[in-house]
Amino acid sequence: MKTEDPLTVMSLDAELPVKTPPTEELWSENYLFALYDNRLNIGMWLHLGTIPTDWHLWEDRVYMSLPDGGVLSMMAYHATAVDQRPAGSVMKFTCVEPFRRWRIDFDGFAWYTSEAAMDSGGEPRFRRRLKLELEVECVSPIWHASDGPDSAGQIEMAGQSWAKEHYEQLVCASGEMTLEGNSYELSATGWRDHSRGPRGRKSKDPWGGHVIGGCQFPSGRKFVFSRYWRPDGTVSMGGGMYVDESGLTSAVTVVVAPELRELVLRGETLPIHLQWEGGAVAVSMETVASIWIPRERKHIVGRDRYGKLNDMYVLNWGPVKWGGETGYVYLERSSHLNKLPSKIG
Repeated sequence: MKTEDPLTVMSLDAELPVKTPPTEELWSENYLFALYDNRLNIGMWLHLGTIPTDWHLWEDRVYMSLPDGGVLSMMAYHATAVDQRPAGSVMKFTCVEPFRRWRIDFDGFAWYTSEAAMDSGGEPRFRRRLKLELEVECVSPIWHASDGPDSAGQIEMAGQSWAKEHYEQLVCASGEMTLEGNSYELSATGWRDHSRGPRGRKSKDPWGGHVIGGCQFPSGRKFVFSRYWRPDGTVSMGGGMYVDESGLTSAVTVVVAPELRELVLRGETLPIHLQWEGGAVAVSMETVASIWIPRERKHIVGRDRYGKLNDMYVLNWGPVKWGGETGYVYLERSSHLNKLPSKIG
């Protein structure tokens, strides 16, 4: 079907932060921008969200993969005034035009962890001065997670353990990054999301793992997809969206998604197979940048050498070739590496 203007399919209230305190236990609101500049090989994961147990506090959380394989990371908390949200202590997302344009500003410090230190467990770290000024343009329609065809017979978005509302959109971003006095002009492609609902350990549905991906190509073709599962490998939700060169959208079924089963710094070949009415894509992504985050030790990056489940959250970026075109995938995966299910699905 022909895509409607995004503003006609979702209300302004769905885009902007909630202003009144929630009444539901563990309710939180989260915004994420994941960007990649393939010229510089810089990947960014920029997140702002409320704390499930303390709604008045906003958390800045940043992970960045640098050209040398090292990673910048930071986390801080701020009691942000309602009229200044979404923002934390050193980072702010500004909605310039709903569903079309945003601005990202960061002015503070982050910890630098070398690739070797990440591989060995996450220490030592060194403080680095960081500044970001980015203009973001939304370049696809909204995909709402409740629209996925894989949701049939599953608990769907309203029953997930991490949110009850979630939508995604592909983006482009440009601007300047200053790191330790050195300036870089960024031109990136990427992905953003916005989620709301209960989040935390007391949520009812157990977490096994997930995968999220997004990519856009020079011709205008684009796709986003996701899959979530329980500890036994049962898929709780999945789906996505394909956008063709003319802007026509189709709901996708996730046939093959790249699962997290080991930690590989780069050069990992990961399959992506999506189907939609009248079409399909089966490609392989080669990872060129990685960030490893222990879910129970979010203040560092590196292997989890302490957790019983080795519960890892991994970010990757890398190229995909499809029909003579090259796009760059944002990939986000998680799993319990010490207790993997034999099969997902």
